[in-house]
Amino acid sequence: MSTQISERRRTPSRTAGGGLRGAVAAEWTKLFSLRSTWYFLLTAAAVMGVTAACVGAVTHDAGASAADPATLATVYGVEFIVAGLAMLCVTGEYATGSITNTLQCVPDRARLLIAKSLTVGVVALGAGIVLAVLGVVVGAAAMDESTYDFAHVAGRVFAVAVHLMLMSVLTIGLAAIVRSSAGTITVLFVLLLIVPTILQSIPLDFLTNLAQFLPQAAGTQFLTGDADLYGPATGLLLLAAWTAASLTLARAILRRRDA
Repeated sequence: MSTQISERRRTPSRTAGGGLRGAVAAEWTKLFSLRSTWYFLLTAAAVMGVTAACVGAVTHDAGASAADPATLATVYGVEFIVAGLAMLCVTGEYATGSITNTLQCVPDRARLLIAKSLTVGVVALGAGIVLAVLGVVVGAAAMDESTYDFAHVAGRVFAVAVHLMLMSVLTIGLAAIVRSSAGTITVLFVLLLIVPTILQSIPLDFLTNLAQFLPQAAGTQFLTGDADLYGPATGLLLLAAWTAASLTLARAILRRRDA
């Protein structure tokens, strides 16, 4: 009897640390206990409103959709702010040293990344819907003329939310790899903006075509619904693949470096 009890004590529980549910609950508490979370969300709303209004004011195409300003505002500003919120969920813990406690409470690196991704992804999805609706309303009000088709606009709103969710989760992986805020921001800008610009500036068809399969181009294809290149469905799959690759690499590095 005593032998069985001692063996039970030595055997780690499968749900030690509360399992995935406990890890998600902890990440949710940490995320919304920080004032910076609310600052980021409010800043994203301000950028969406101002940018959508500016885009709407300079749009004079009577056939333009009321959702176009919100889509462009997402690509050229809002996505980076939401990604910044995702980044701080990881790099903030490394900066304060609290990552040590986090890894002790959730020793399974895959579970930790999944918990952070689920938490930030759900927040980005919900915030994306609100931000997209705001962009549609403000942008349409600033446009001289526009077309409004409920199904099309609703599809764009949902696309904005999914885009922000995937970009946030991709940033979670990058932040776990780099560990610092400055480094993560640099890698994110290089991956999304600098590398595509460089590839497209080189007069080689192979490199120009390669730039179309990077995350920013894939996300733009998905958001705009443009079928000239490879269409929104392929754009969504490419963006999801980049996100999965980021998390997979982050898990491998976390297991080796932060064991």
